[in-house]
Amino acid sequence: MEFSEIGKRKSLSAQVEEVLTRSIREGKYLPGQKIPTEKELCEVFNVSRTAIREAVKTLSARGIVEVRKGSGAFVSEVSVQNASEMLNMFFELSSDSDLMLQTIEARRVLEPRIAAEAAMKRSNQDIQLLEKNMNAMRVCALEDKQHEAELDNDFHRILLSITNNSVLELLLSPVFGLMPKFKMDVFAKPASGNLEGEKANMLSHHQEILEAVIRQDPFGAQEAMEKHLHDTRKNYLHFTKSIDRS
Repeated sequence: MEFSEIGKRKSLSAQVEEVLTRSIREGKYLPGQKIPTEKELCEVFNVSRTAIREAVKTLSARGIVEVRKGSGAFVSEVSVQNASEMLNMFFELSSDSDLMLQTIEARRVLEPRIAAEAAMKRSNQDIQLLEKNMNAMRVCALEDKQHEAELDNDFHRILLSITNNSVLELLLSPVFGLMPKFKMDVFAKPASGNLEGEKANMLSHHQEILEAVIRQDPFGAQEAMEKHLHDTRKNYLHFTKSIDRS
């Protein structure tokens, strides 16, 4: 172990956490590998067990290590799933009032290109999934906003899956996870107006995207997605203003 003793610029546990994090990032401890025991870390850092336990607890909360009862702490395996779970937690716990608008803006940056990629890479099976989704959306009861929001979300997830890009899935999975709750909180309120017209507008956008994907037209798919998300942003601003006035 190549650790140095702890100084006094931060709390002892914070300093231990910082050094351990840096060691893991530098590859001194690999995913799945056990880090030194509490006793060993106490001796190396010359601190109490309490400081070590607090540091390891924080590393565990951050998803950097996994504590196994009776076995010790191990460096967490790196995967899209566990990284995505941490982002999901951020989205769920964030109190930023601008988060939803920023989320829509992020989608406007990424999803048009995703639609273009999907148009180039789609298979016949992908088309069948998208068409099945559209059919389910059409027959979904207007008052069942939860199911409608999930189907809307699934359409975008299918397009993302066609790209076969794990990094994009990592970035957008928490965003997609947030969208149904957002739609239930905002668009399903009485102040939101003509729900039937809004559903028809959404279906029209999805159909335009689907048709471009079917004919393998990346530029058409990108443009259709840009129009869809432009409308999403406009509607969001309109509905939130309506709710503020009510």
